[in-house]
This record gives sequence, structure tokens and C-alpha cells, in this order.
Amino acid sequence: MDTLLLFISENLLAFSLLIMCLVALIIYESKKGGTKLDPTQATRLINKDGAVVIDLRTPEEFSNGHIAGSLNILPELVEQQLNSLKHPKEKPLILICKTGNSSKGTGDLLVKKGYVNVNRISGGIVTWQGIGLPLSR
Repeated sequence: MDTLLLFISENLLAFSLLIMCLVALIIYESKKGGTKLDPTQATRLINKDGAVVIDLRTPEEFSNGHIAGSLNILPELVEQQLNSLKHPKEKPLILICKTGNSSKGTGDLLVKKGYVNVNRISGGIVTWQGIGLPLSR
């Protein structure tokens, strides 16, 4: 432990730059794929701004319970379906999956394709259910 402290004190500038780079990387990666929302923030966005909710789970999972009014679209078909629906790229989108992990890649793709208001529900449908919000069947 003393050796580590000695190394840090002798290389303070390099160590500080390393920490700043790590923090910047974490912030950059967390922003990828759209803005993370908790379920209550997502509910406000749906009710206030008419956000479109896209459920990325399988049709079987979707039929077991989903957010009212959400569209069930498989991740590989999202861009194609949004184009066929003529969804404006400025209108808010909310992506939801089972745990919040798969929506990141889809969100990143949509951001690259020019969608400017892409959001993801942090924790996915598991968190939605966990705080007691309703699901439609």
C-alpha cells in the first residue's frame, strides 16, 4: 500500500490525467444509446410529450405484459418500422427491454440515424414492474 501511495505522489499529474480520462469514459458510455430515464420520468414524458414507447422484447414477453400503448418491435426492425410509421425524428422515443441492457444498442443506432430525442428506461420492464407501475395484457 505504501508503494502505491509513493507511486501516486511521485506521478501525481499522470495519475490525475488517468482518473479524469476514466471519468470522461464512464460519462461518455453512459450517454450512449440515449438518455436514461427512471420509470416515473418515462411516465411523465409519455403523458406530457406524447412519447412513443417501443418495447424491444420478444412477442411472447410482450404478450405477458407491456406498457399501455407501447409498440412491440424487434431491435433489428426498429429503424425500418419507424420509417414506415413516418415517425418524426424530433418526437420523443422511449425504448424498453427486459432489464435495460439491450435497449442501449438500439438507442445508439437510432441516435446515429438522426433521432434526436431517444430515451431508455433504466432497468427495463423489470424495474417498471418492481415499482408497481401497471402493465397491459
